[in-house]
Amino acid sequence: MIFSKILITISRIILPFLLMFGIYIILNGDISVGGGFQGGVIIATSYLLYYFIKGQHPFSLSKMLKIDKYLFIFLPVMVLISYFTRGYFFTNWFDLTYAYEIRRLFLVLLNLVIGLKVAIGFVSLFVVFIEEGNS
Repeated sequence: MIFSKILITISRIILPFLLMFGIYIILNGDISVGGGFQGGVIIATSYLLYYFIKGQHPFSLSKMLKIDKYLFIFLPVMVLISYFTRGYFFTNWFDLTYAYEIRRLFLVLLNLVIGLKVAIGFVSLFVVFIEEGNS
């Protein structure tokens, strides 16, 4: 496979900013446009960019899928916690009487879990397609 030095250099410059932007979108998804899904896709895109630069996978697929399973279990747990604390599914854990910063923690945590789940899902999809194409 032939790589262009210009594209590799530009990709190395863009990669940290792309990761920071994905994390920014996830962490500020409750107060601005974006959220877990959009930030997760941006982080997965940065993984794909890293793969094209280095030509190797930085993470093991089995470890990523194990983390994905834990996140899959954690999402219903978050829903159940909201049911037990407030009596409703998919609502904030904290009542409106709490300070805004405390109520925001639920949304940031939810966006973070969704962002990681989406990023791992798309990265797993990329890895399967790349490995299938190489065989």
